Amino acid sequence: MFDKVLDIAASAMSANRLRINTVASNIANARTTRTEEGGPYKRRDVTFQAENVQTESFSNALDQAALKTVRVGKVVEDSKEPQMVYDPGHPDADQKTGMVAMPNINVVTEMTNMITASAAYKAAAEVVNITKEMSSAVRGIFNRL
Repeated sequence: MFDKVLDIAASAMSANRLRINTVASNIANARTTRTEEGGPYKRRDVTFQAENVQTESFSNALDQAALKTVRVGKVVEDSKEPQMVYDPGHPDADQKTGMVAMPNINVVTEMTNMITASAAYKAAAEVVNITKEMSSAVRGIFNRL
């Protein structure tokens, strides 16, 4: 039982670690106007998917249906058009209009995403700690019997 809880928490920690890294990349590239693919950096986002946990330790089908682990579905690029900013002195400015294609990244939104991903990671880490304590307590009780 405890190992399934640890597996679920570990999957949440792993998925949120990738989300934190992706958000950090978005923030770091919020002003990147030139990429290897050409054009400005495109914001990325992580999608999560829930998967059923297979276990024989729960006899009730409802209990089994309630157990889910999280995994990363994919990392997707934002399809929104870049922001056009007037900056004729910028090296990537259009020669005629002086407009520069900038990444469509809102740093405040990204910071909010970072906070929520960090909180989810910390919550899963706390589940791991509490599960370890409970497992240790149960073993202690059985050792005294």
